[in-house]
Amino acid sequence: MRDDGTDAMGKVSAQHFVVTGAAGYLGRAIVRVAQTRGHRVTQVVRSGASGIAQDLAENGAAKALLEQIKSADSVIHAASEMSDDWTLHKRSSLPAARSVCALAEGLGAHLVHVSSIVIYDFAALKVGAIVDENSPIETAPEQRDGYVRAKLTQEEIITNARPDASVLRVGAIYGAGRITNAHLGIGLGPILLRLAARGQVPLAHVELAAQIAVSAAEKKVHGAVNVLDSDLPDRIRFISALSASGWPKLVIPCPWQIFVGPGTLLGFWKRRPGLLRRHVLHARMKPLGYDNTLMRAQFDEVKMPAFEVLMKRAMRDE
Repeated sequence: MRDDGTDAMGKVSAQHFVVTGAAGYLGRAIVRVAQTRGHRVTQVVRSGASGIAQDLAENGAAKALLEQIKSADSVIHAASEMSDDWTLHKRSSLPAARSVCALAEGLGAHLVHVSSIVIYDFAALKVGAIVDENSPIETAPEQRDGYVRAKLTQEEIITNARPDASVLRVGAIYGAGRITNAHLGIGLGPILLRLAARGQVPLAHVELAAQIAVSAAEKKVHGAVNVLDSDLPDRIRFISALSASGWPKLVIPCPWQIFVGPGTLLGFWKRRPGLLRRHVLHARMKPLGYDNTLMRAQFDEVKMPAFEVLMKRAMRDE
């Protein structure tokens, strides 16, 4: 097998992957894609009968897994807490990152880490800027939330321990059962306050994210790459497609900058809502573009339909 995971004929060889978070939304898709491509998959779940039950945050988690898994080509770390509670992440996400590093080390396996597009410093960018892998990284994660802080710390843990790891900075994942996101505005019952019109919504269809994760494991790709759909809609186009679901019933345009003043005046209020925090407002609502050139160069075999086709499919399959 070559370094890119192919045999002498250029065909992808069957490999053995360990997938953490295999029972999660993205984890299930990764397992399905890997098995469809003919790979052997060992599923690691926090609890349940669908794989090896192991809480990665427990002391000795890696050692316990190594007693059951004797060899593997790659570990795909898709386990993730979605909470914005930093205390929870310190107790769960960060020890889990250390465990998967030790697991990959013990197996002599490549490590693929599912990170997030949220790690960039959006407040440092100008309106209309293009976000790519060279964009500045968030320097004040405490001004965002615990999820962002955790993703940044996980990347630090993993890249320090495994410099050759694949780090996938995935956009807002959507698909069946998950068709909205935090980049649209404020939902008030049947009403949506659309806080911006211009700028792309940084989406990653769950199938795209799963295919890229498996390809990164197959090819042993090194370094960070943004995982984003090639056909990214602006907010008007996204909401137009979303309206076929029956929501929103009414869209009220509202400039995103109106939250800047109140957010500044209420700066003393540590628990103020997200959009009243400057760094959160810029991350979610500032009109920006997103570039996936590096992803397409590294994984040119991954092709996806147009946005409207994917949204229609997601709403049909809910």
